This record gives sequence, C-alpha cells and structure tokens, in this order.
Amino acid sequence: MISGYSLWQYVHIVLFVYWLGADLGVFLASRYVTRSDLPTAERLRFLRLTLQIDLGPRTALILMIPVGVMLASGLGIVALSPGALGALWITALAWLALAWYLALAAKSARLAMLTRIDVALRVSVAATYLALAAKSARLAMLTRIDVALRVSVAATFIGLAVVAPLPFWLAGKFLLFGVAVVLGLLLRRVIGDWAAGFAQLNDATSADAGNARITTASNSATRLALTLWLAVLLIALLGVTKPSWN
Repeated sequence: MISGYSLWQYVHIVLFVYWLGADLGVFLASRYVTRSDLPTAERLRFLRLTLQIDLGPRTALILMIPVGVMLASGLGIVALSPGALGALWITALAWLALAWYLALAAKSARLAMLTRIDVALRVSVAATYLALAAKSARLAMLTRIDVALRVSVAATFIGLAVVAPLPFWLAGKFLLFGVAVVLGLLLRRVIGDWAAGFAQLNDATSADAGNARITTASNSATRLALTLWLAVLLIALLGVTKPSWN
C-alpha cells in the first residue's frame, strides 16, 4: 500500500523536475531576447515566451512550501494542527493564484500594488527559511537575522511548531531554499531591466543603449540562474542523501 508520505515525496520530485526543467527552457529562450540581429517583434515574442515558461518555476517554488511542510510533518519534525495546515495550503494556493495573475495580467496601478504584496511574501518566506536554518545550525551571523526577523517567521508559519531539532540536511535545505527565493527576486529585477531596454529600442537614437542594457541584463540573469540551479540541485541532493552532522 502506498503511504501518504510516499505520495508527498512524489509531488516533491515532480516540483523539482518542473522547476529545473522549465528554468532550462527560460534560459534557452532568453538567448534569443538578446540577439540584436533579430527584429524587435521577434525578440519580444521570445521575451513573452520566456515569461510564460517561467510560470513553471514560480509555481514549483510556491508549492514547495506546503509540500515540504507535509514531508516534515510525516517525519515527525513539525507538529501542525489541521487548522494551521489548512491555512497554510489556502495561503499557498492564494499566493500561487496571485503569481499567475501577475504574470498574465496587463500592467495597471492595481497590478503594481499586487506586485508589492507578492514581493513582500517572497521576502518573508526567504527570511523565514534563513532564520530557521540559522536557529538550527546556530550560525552566529545568521542568528542575528533570526532575532531581527522573528515577526516575519511568526507571520509566515502561524501554528507551525518545530517539535524536534532540525537535522543537518533539513537545515541545509532551508538555508538553500531561502537563498533560492532571494535569487528569484534578483532575477525579477533583471527582467525589469530587459523591459526598460526594449522600451529604448523604440527610439532609434537610444537603440544601441537599449541593446547594451538588454545584453548586460542577460549576462546578470545567466549568473543568477546558474547559481539558482546549483542551489536547487543541492536542495535535491540533501533531500535524497539526508547527511548528518557527523
């Protein structure tokens, strides 16, 4: 008989597949965005394709949180009441709907406000995972972050109680996941530079500057994406091998 824990493990693996696989698609499509030899309309089509493919990693990142809690609960590391578990899933699904809406909706003043909410959620999640990792590993520098961000931790994981010390592999996953969220936020800024660069292409006098800005943004995105992939691969490695402190 298949256990509930095994099913959540399967979902966890599927999310990793879509995260890394779709990120590769984003990376390859973005190569065409920077090609100044292509017509601007063609490059814009690749930019739109890049943003659409990026929905895969965005979805995976958000759903990793409740799925990860289900796995930790199955291992007896956390104790979560049914009400808190339901609230966590509702929050995650609402956040996922917000992320999709932001990716597909046209720009507006309301969209700007919702974008700030999405960014605030990502900052809160990153702070939470970094703080939990710091508390587990007793890292001096990160422990200061833990103290400063207790409000964020409480707000993000209402009703979540860690009932056992986090093992090394899980603390490592928390640390890397927090880093991955931060890298994702930095990549969003790079996409903003892409958009600004394309705006410059509409003016013949600033086309060269626009292309230079797009190329610079692409180079930054490549470095960030490679670092993000490494973080995600290490998260998967820690989850599979589960190394101890010794």
